Amino acid sequence: GAVEDTLSNHREEYNIRVLETYSRNSWGRIHVIFNEEEVTAWYAVAWDGISKWAGWRETTHLAYQEIVDDLKERLHMPPGVRMRVNWRSGGGDDAAVTLNLYGEDTSILVDLSKEVERRLGTIPDLLSVQTDVDRGGTELQVRLNREQVRRYGVDPRAISGNIGYALRGRELTRFRTDDGREISVFFQLEEVDRQSIRQLRNMTFKTAAGLEVPLESLANLHVERTIGGIRRENRQTVLTVTATASKADAEKLFGLVDQAMAGFEMPRGYRWDKGTRYERIRDSDEAQQFGLILSVTFVFLLMGVLFESFVLPLSVIVAIPFSFLGVYWTLFLTGTPFDVLSGIGTVILVGVVVNNAIVLIDLTNRLRVDGHDRFSALVEAGRHRFRPILMTTFTTIAGLIPMAVGNARMIGMPYAPLGRTMMGGLLASTVLTLVIVPLCYTYFDDLRTLAQRVMGSSVHRSHPVSGGADETSSEDDGAQTPV
Repeated sequence: GAVEDTLSNHREEYNIRVLETYSRNSWGRIHVIFNEEEVTAWYAVAWDGISKWAGWRETTHLAYQEIVDDLKERLHMPPGVRMRVNWRSGGGDDAAVTLNLYGEDTSILVDLSKEVERRLGTIPDLLSVQTDVDRGGTELQVRLNREQVRRYGVDPRAISGNIGYALRGRELTRFRTDDGREISVFFQLEEVDRQSIRQLRNMTFKTAAGLEVPLESLANLHVERTIGGIRRENRQTVLTVTATASKADAEKLFGLVDQAMAGFEMPRGYRWDKGTRYERIRDSDEAQQFGLILSVTFVFLLMGVLFESFVLPLSVIVAIPFSFLGVYWTLFLTGTPFDVLSGIGTVILVGVVVNNAIVLIDLTNRLRVDGHDRFSALVEAGRHRFRPILMTTFTTIAGLIPMAVGNARMIGMPYAPLGRTMMGGLLASTVLTLVIVPLCYTYFDDLRTLAQRVMGSSVHRSHPVSGGADETSSEDDGAQTPV
């Protein structure tokens, strides 16, 4: 009630669209659906961001973490009541990581999950940490005292049956009325007689001697929390612990989990992992890395054929890592996580950022063929290609601005990281192409010249052996020829 009233009173401030409330005996759940971010024109999104950054316009809605902090300040939970917050974005559960604990004994796994929950609770900016125990409920545990039951001669089936009849009830029969209707008849204790566990302990059972003994003399009764269900994998019991963050940056969250779990020792036969989602992310990263290496290899081989050299293309390849430097700083300064679309952008950059270096090196080679020395050819090529390189880069960046500053999405994934990745990589590679590429061209050209000299000298050393034999024979022939 208090949480629902607080959320309802601050609906506009929290940007809430729908409030759904569920409640049971020992817990309650409020499902909050926020208003989705409207897909507006990119220039409107850009102006809104600039206005908020410059202080011309105040932010009307609180962020997710700010909402949670504000709720904790406004609400004062009574002892024994805890509030947990789980958040799921429109694109899926990309803001949560799951740890799986494996073992044989469920009670040991529950104890281990408490330590894992404590460790994960030290991670900043987490909204909540939830285990399978939290997803479960409360149960009344009745453990019979076998010696007492045998001593009094009470049938255990009668004990379990009467407890079930008293609490859950049982349909006895159906009563048919005169007008043909059927009415179910249930047997159950009245509500006033089943409100506390003390009343259940006072329930009596008849012994073999005809005496009546209370239930507390035959069994131990207590209420405890239980897990929602038991899941087994490869013949081992699995208990999950889920950590939810406010930002959808799973790779960063996995890194923080590794730091929090450092030094966590488990009993023999027990282990933990980061779930199948971590495996999928790792496989995706490995596939992107392989694609990146493959694209660089293809670009290098193609330039080797065009330049008729496998040394000079290295001066073009150096533009690629410098573009990644621009990608890093662009994403860092804009607070953009490196997601799948950013990875796709880096692969695309491999084939784009080398274009400026190719036109620069190609003109340099043609000028050297026309008679220019290396230094003057580089200066002349830079002077002639400076404006075309800048025009090509800035027109491409201008075309990427709507994607980089807009809020358009596809299946919950924003396009902005792709646009920002391309813009940062192009800008950095263009600036460094005019400085780093000519410098690397000079070094690699010297390396090529040195390699040619070494190969030429090695070939030259192999000829004097045969040449010396010819001179000897000539001298011998000359000695035999009469003057």
